[in-house]
Formats: sequence, structure tokens, C-alpha cells
Amino acid sequence: MKKGRRILLAGMAFLLTGCGGFEPETALNESREQLTAFFTSYEDDEVVADYTQESVTAFLEGDISNYFSENFKNELPGLVEQIPFEETHLNPFPDSLDFLGELENKVRWVEYKINNYEIDKDSEMVVFFIESKEFGINASSLKITMIQEDNNWKILSVDS
Repeated sequence: MKKGRRILLAGMAFLLTGCGGFEPETALNESREQLTAFFTSYEDDEVVADYTQESVTAFLEGDISNYFSENFKNELPGLVEQIPFEETHLNPFPDSLDFLGELENKVRWVEYKINNYEIDKDSEMVVFFIESKEFGINASSLKITMIQEDNNWKILSVDS
């Protein structure tokens, strides 16, 4: 009887450690790989859309949306509405869309590099601190929080 309990307990422990559970190192590696793929989806300064609400919305709802969590996708319409398409601004995009830039009525991709990270074991998230590859007045730093959704790491939020 004791041997049966030991086998049962060992089997349960094996199942609990092998089936799921948040593995910080795996989470970091997989989320970093996904974020790097996101930032290398386009060349730095590549034109990705016209500077119109329709074109920006179509771009954000296109293939690039595969990198976004459902929560972030739900925020996109409100973020696009904040962009002053009819006016000229130095930086017209809200911080959450700072991976985009505007020049000569074209929307351009802004590439970032990862500087640092934090792993939130309790919330099962990875937070990356990133910096644009640009220098000077156009340089910016962001914080991107990633979560696992449908077995893929996705962007939950982008903050300055």
C-alpha cells in the first residue's frame, strides 16, 4: 500500500511539473524571440501605410496583429482615433503605437532594441524595456509587457 502511494505521489508530482507551470527562463526566451520577430517584421524607417486613419487601421489589423494580444487589439481603435491625421505634429502617435512614425504623410516602421527585462512570475508576464535605434530628438524608450495567449507570446501593452 505504501509503495502504491509513493508511485501515485511521484506520478502526480511529475504531471504537475511537466504539464504547464510558468517557467521563467522559457518565458523570457520565447517572449524575447517573439518581440524580436515583431521588431524585425519591417526594416527600420520602411513605409508601412499612408498617413490616413483607414490605412493605419488596415496595417494594424493586418499580419502585424498576430503579435498583439486580444486586449491590445481591442485598444487599437481608440489609439488610432487619438492620431491627429488632419494636423502636423512632431510625434503624432500615442505612446502605445510608438513603433510607428510619420514622415512626409507616410507611416514608417521604427525599430527598437531590447535593453533590459523583468519577469513577473506571479502574473506570468515578461516586461521588456526597449529603446529606439534612433538618436537625438527622435529617440524614445518604451516598456512592452508580453503575455502568453493561445500558446504564443503576445504584446499586452506598450507604455512610455
